Amino acid sequence: MEELSASFGDRTADLLIKMDPPVVTTETIQDQAQKPTVQFKLLDSKTNQTFKEVTYFITIEKDGKPLLSDWFFNPGGDLLIQMQPRNQSQISVYGELDPILEAYTSREGSPVVAAGPIFLDGGLYHFIVRIVTVDYSRTILPDDQQPVFDGWLSIGAAKNANLPVDGKLIPTKVLSYYDEIGNITYNQASDSINFTMPFNYDPKRLDDPKNTVFIHQEVEVPKPSVLSSDGAYQGYTNGKDVTNVLMVDGNNQTKDIIHFMLAKPIVQQISNEYLNKTNQTSADGLMTFSLVPSKNGSMAMGGVMNHTMMAMQQQ
Repeated sequence: MEELSASFGDRTADLLIKMDPPVVTTETIQDQAQKPTVQFKLLDSKTNQTFKEVTYFITIEKDGKPLLSDWFFNPGGDLLIQMQPRNQSQISVYGELDPILEAYTSREGSPVVAAGPIFLDGGLYHFIVRIVTVDYSRTILPDDQQPVFDGWLSIGAAKNANLPVDGKLIPTKVLSYYDEIGNITYNQASDSINFTMPFNYDPKRLDDPKNTVFIHQEVEVPKPSVLSSDGAYQGYTNGKDVTNVLMVDGNNQTKDIIHFMLAKPIVQQISNEYLNKTNQTSADGLMTFSLVPSKNGSMAMGGVMNHTMMAMQQQ
């Protein structure tokens, strides 16, 4: 989820964009026929009360390509859109249509439905939300007072590989919440699991205050296995040691789940080092990840792991 702030007139509003369930992947959509619901709630920053009679103009993009742009309304301010991923050419929206606003309306917890090619691919989805009415549905805010919010939600993309280690094939999975994962390999000399991901190193994009930039990757290593025998791991991104931002989930009896949790400051460091090394000012390229089993690395954590709190601890 994301909570974003913006001003309109003499007031400040917070927009909550929240997905339920909170973790959605291409696998769960395909195997479990998941239909995630995205909630949009506009709150008064001073009172934390939900604004009423809210009209939203919502655009959803993936890799710069618009997937949906439409009007939505909720008299209580709490809008729900159920996403139904389908292999079809475009997204169709279903719901009650307000006769004056011509906006799709959700009421009393009943969501609007958006069905089509959404959440079928893993990675980041860009939500651009413009608020057109608050308090009174028939009174449109002046153009210069309509707050616009930029948010991002992630769909995990999974990739599996059988890695040859000491004469045995070790089934390994990488799950990316940022972009598609490239080739997964095992390097015997460094005893490392390696994979790549496309990344845009444009400093203007990364330095934009509206761009929160958080890279979350998961690596699943079966246990017991030679890769999990040390019980701890070291991590590297573009060769930079990021072991201090690795989180190892030790709650599962059959596998270690190792999380790369790269918040904006460390991503900016990695990006600057990449641009300096390649003598470029802006570039689309690859980001590399390496995971090394090591007794000196990050140890497994027990108990319930809260990914939001983990991310905040690294900022």
